[in-house]
Amino acid sequence: EGEASEYIFLVISGVVRSFRSLQDGTRTIATFYLPTEFFGLTDHPAHLLTAEAAADANILFFKRSALFSMAKCESRIANFLLTTTLTELRRTQEQSLLIGRDAKGRFASFLTDLSKRMRTQTCLDLPMSHQDIADHLGLTIETISRVITQLENSGLIARGRSHRDLILSNRHALVRMTK
Repeated sequence: EGEASEYIFLVISGVVRSFRSLQDGTRTIATFYLPTEFFGLTDHPAHLLTAEAAADANILFFKRSALFSMAKCESRIANFLLTTTLTELRRTQEQSLLIGRDAKGRFASFLTDLSKRMRTQTCLDLPMSHQDIADHLGLTIETISRVITQLENSGLIARGRSHRDLILSNRHALVRMTK
C-alpha cells in the first residue's frame, strides 16, 4: 500500500490476499488471488492495497511499463490484460453486492466462487484461514464457524480431514443461496 506500482504480479502457486489495515487495528481483505491470477494491475502511480501471501506462494512479477509497451504492439497481450481487468472488476462488483446478504449467503457465495476459480466442484481445501475469510466477508470468525456448522447440519457441506477441507455436498443449493 502506497508503494510505487512499477510491477504487475502473477500468482504461480499459493494464495495472495490484498487488504487494507484500518486505524482501529482491523483489516478488510478486498480479494484473494489464486494461481494463474494477476494482481497489481493499475494505472495509478501507487498501490492502493497491501498484498501478502496468505499461504506459501510463488509469484512472478513483470515490469508494468514493459508489459504495457508490449500490449501496444501485440493485440493478444492487450486483450489478455483487458480480460484480466474486466474479471477483477466483475469480482469487485460481486463482492460489493455481498454486503447486503446474510452470513450464510455471503459464505455460500464465497465457497461457490472459490470452487469455480479452483476448478473443483465438490472438494475444497481452503487455501486461507477462517480469519481471512471472515475479514474478507465482513464477518467475525465466530460467525464463520457458526455458518459452517449450520451448512453442515443442513447437509450442504461436510468437513473433510482437516478444518480447512470442505466438501460441497449440495452445490446446487449453495448456488441458490447466492441468488
